[in-house]
Amino acid sequence: MSPTEQKVIDEIKAVFANKGLAAPEITPRSPIDLSLGLESLDFAELAVRLEMAFGRDPFSESTVPPLRVVADLAALYEAERAPRRD
Repeated sequence: MSPTEQKVIDEIKAVFANKGLAAPEITPRSPIDLSLGLESLDFAELAVRLEMAFGRDPFSESTVPPLRVVADLAALYEAERAPRRD
């Protein structure tokens, strides 16, 4: 598991904790959809937490590929950390 994947998982668990709920087992292969146990407002909180953790919002900077699992979300932040070339 990459450090970025671990950070994304930690932030997902923080959203559950904020709701007073125990997080289910979350791995890089866990789906990023309602089956995870989060509601749409929870996903908005997660986006804010990730923006704060990584220092940017890739959702506003570029076209986002389909995000099916936690690893897809982590890869989006890893790609955004790479320096841009003009």
